[in-house]
Amino acid sequence: MRLTPGGPVLVFGGSFDPPTLAHVTLPPLAAESMGASRLIYVPAAISPHKTESPPAAAEHRLAMLRLAIVDLEGAEIDTRELDRGGVSRTVDTLESLRREIDASVPIRLLIGTDQVLVFDRWYRWEDILEIAEPVVMVRGDGDAAPMLASLSETQGGEWAAQWADRLLTLPRMDQSSTHARSSTATLRSEVPDSVADYIETNGLYGRVD
Repeated sequence: MRLTPGGPVLVFGGSFDPPTLAHVTLPPLAAESMGASRLIYVPAAISPHKTESPPAAAEHRLAMLRLAIVDLEGAEIDTRELDRGGVSRTVDTLESLRREIDASVPIRLLIGTDQVLVFDRWYRWEDILEIAEPVVMVRGDGDAAPMLASLSETQGGEWAAQWADRLLTLPRMDQSSTHARSSTATLRSEVPDSVADYIETNGLYGRVD
């Protein structure tokens, strides 16, 4: 991954339950394409969108994320949400980072197209836009148009146009944490081998070594 000194700081949060090949591949491509100076992975303690399905223990998710990005030179892991505990609010994390990062350096928030469709339901979403303008991972050419059409229909053309300016077109990768948790047969096509080994060794998601 080629980072650009003086560029924006790119923040990518998630449960990483477990971290997938897409989590390892797409954020670095996004960071390079926008000339980011840092790429920070932020594992959530409890996602506000997944309070009814508790994730694997924090120590396991953190260990897997470290294994997943060990060869990703320049990538960082920030544990403030795990350290804080409870439901993780993106705005709290961004406010904390903003106090630490020089005011002249922009912060950008990397999200997926699915999150764009519900962004206006995020806690204090207006403040998030003020602190860290989002950039959106579009997985292949076919994802952007339906998303923008849906936004235009539900929230108006101006809102859709704002998001159109935030899109990053990246390779299509269909790996997901949900698939990794549920399918033994395809585990190694969903996550890095080191993460698959960890899952099997520790018996996570019902697997037995």
